[in-house]
Amino acid sequence: MSSAEWEQYKITDKYAELTTVKHIVHLPVARRIIEDGRIKSGLIFDKSRLRKSRISVTWLSANDWSLGSLYGTVEFQFSWERLVQYKHIYWVEAMPNYHPAAYRFLLTLDEISSPFVTKYDPEKDDGPLKKVDGKWRWHPDYCSEFMIAEDFFLSETVGINFVHHNQKYCRTKSKCVEQDANPSPQTTSGKLLAYILSFGVHDLDNHLKPDGGGRNAILDMASGWLWIILDHVKYSGPLKEDAECDRIVRGAFALFGVDKLDDGKGLLSLIEGSAMAQAALARLIRNHFNNPTWDFDSSPSVLAEHAVEETAKLPQSIHP
Repeated sequence: MSSAEWEQYKITDKYAELTTVKHIVHLPVARRIIEDGRIKSGLIFDKSRLRKSRISVTWLSANDWSLGSLYGTVEFQFSWERLVQYKHIYWVEAMPNYHPAAYRFLLTLDEISSPFVTKYDPEKDDGPLKKVDGKWRWHPDYCSEFMIAEDFFLSETVGINFVHHNQKYCRTKSKCVEQDANPSPQTTSGKLLAYILSFGVHDLDNHLKPDGGGRNAILDMASGWLWIILDHVKYSGPLKEDAECDRIVRGAFALFGVDKLDDGKGLLSLIEGSAMAQAALARLIRNHFNNPTWDFDSSPSVLAEHAVEETAKLPQSIHP
C-alpha cells in the first residue's frame, strides 16, 4: 500500500492536540454497555478493507460534531495517551466518499502482518496523526476513526457527555428513533440517570458525583430534567410516606430508563403530589452518591439550562 494515501490527509499548518477520544452510541446501546461494564469490540461490517479480516475492534474518534453525531447521543470519553500506550499503529484506509472524508488507523497490542494495513510511525510518517515533541496531533478537518483491537472497560473512561444526533444521517441504523426524535442532551442524560438510580449502577459515579460544593454539571442537567418531568405528572394517589414514594419513583425511573415515559408517569400518579416525588428523587441521589447533604440548590430548570450552556462550550471541530 502506498504511503501517498495518508499523505493526502497530512497535517500541514492546521492541527489539533489529541488528548481525548470518544465512543458515541445510541441510548439503548449505552444501557447495554453499562450492563456489561464494558464496550465490547465487534467485527467490521462496512466497506472497510478489513471487513473480511475477522478482527474485532472498538471504534473511537477525536471529533466533536457541530451538526449532531452520526452515531448516537451518549458519548464515552477515553484518554488517548493511556489508550495508545504499548500499541502498534497501522494505517488502514481513507474513506474519501464520506462527508467529511475520513481516515482510519488500527491500533493493536500485538504486531500483525496483513496486506490490508501498513505500519505507521507517527514521529516519522507524514499523515493526519503525528507525535511531535512528545505531544500528539491530529487533523481536525476530516473525520478521525481509530479502530482499537480490544474491549474497553467503563473504569477506563475519563468522562461522559450527551450530544445531539445528526438530523440527516445515522451511520449505525437504517431507521433511527433518535434521529427522528432529536432528543436534547437534557432528555438523554435524564433517562440514563433514571436507569442508573433505579438499578443502582455505580460504574459511572466518578463522572456524575457532586463535587465539594455539591455540584456536577452532568448530574445537575440530568436531575433537572427528571425534576421537571416529576413536576408535570398528574398526581391523584394516596401515597405520601417516604418509603412508599421511594419505591414508586425507583420503579418509574426503571421505566424511564427504557424509554417508557408514559408508563412511568402512570406509576408516579399513585403518589399524592409532586413535592413527595421530587423529595424522593433527591433521596435517591443522596443515597446513590452517599452524599447526605446534596440538594437541587436552586431551580432545577435553571441548573439544567446552565449545564447545557456549559456543555455547549466544548470545542466543535468538524462540520459534517
